[in-house]
Amino acid sequence: MKKLLTYALVFLAASSGCKKVESLANISVNIPYSQQVEVPRVDGYDYGTPIPFGGVNLPFPAIPVVTNAKDYLVQYHTNANKVVSVSLKSLTLDIVSPASENFDFLDNVQLYLSAPGLPEQLLAYQNAVPKGATTVAVTTAGDFNLKEYFLKDTMYIRASMHINAVPHPGTQMKISSVFNLVANPLY
Repeated sequence: MKKLLTYALVFLAASSGCKKVESLANISVNIPYSQQVEVPRVDGYDYGTPIPFGGVNLPFPAIPVVTNAKDYLVQYHTNANKVVSVSLKSLTLDIVSPASENFDFLDNVQLYLSAPGLPEQLLAYQNAVPKGATTVAVTTAGDFNLKEYFLKDTMYIRASMHINAVPHPGTQMKISSVFNLVANPLY
């Protein structure tokens, strides 16, 4: 009887700790993406033309980001069924050119993520862009599991900006993001 009770206790202890053991097997990998885009023209305004008090919205077209998810999964010896989560770790905007440009034209920015068959959602934002900055680190919009977006061949990042001045024509901006992939070989 004591042996049966001992086996039962060992079984209960093992089954209750199973999730903890499984989580110890998680692998966590940071995956960087970078896209360079041209800041769109502001309809109705030329460089140097004053913008009305209060500024205007400057929508960007959606920028395709090839995820290379299959390649990353092979590289890290896992597959889509074993992916636990994907989250946005960081996202920055950098002025690439012209060298004299900075983000003084920008009041705030929102970045949205979408993918084929999935809804667009707010990914990150910055409500008060510091003057003189050539790099802006944005705040992630929440602890969303972006697994389904990452597993698509292409996801799309769309920026919406509120500007107070017309940026220099041909201004190039780089959007750099790092996504964190967590997978578990025990799943």
